[in-house]
Amino acid sequence: MLTGVAVAAPASASDRSDCISLGEVCIWANKNFTGNTFSANRNWGGQCRDSLVLGHSVAQGRGAIVRFYSKDGCTGSYFDIKVNDYSASTPFAVHSFQVKPI
Repeated sequence: MLTGVAVAAPASASDRSDCISLGEVCIWANKNFTGNTFSANRNWGGQCRDSLVLGHSVAQGRGAIVRFYSKDGCTGSYFDIKVNDYSASTPFAVHSFQVKPI
């Protein structure tokens, strides 16, 4: 079992707000915050984390910029989501993520 990580039942668009307010990083399998979701809760330390769900929409409430990657191990192409923000349609399937190095 991975500490600080959860795979939840299918999520609805309203869960995007919950993800942000709870300080989590959430990845949905489909665009517009639908389908299975993977989340890293407040206990996640910010290091590289592979997602158990290949994501096409994301939200984050970490209080820091989170970088989302196209490959496992925080490699490949990437895009950033600013503090307490989201993307209803990612530019590629998200495989991993971490707090952006400063």
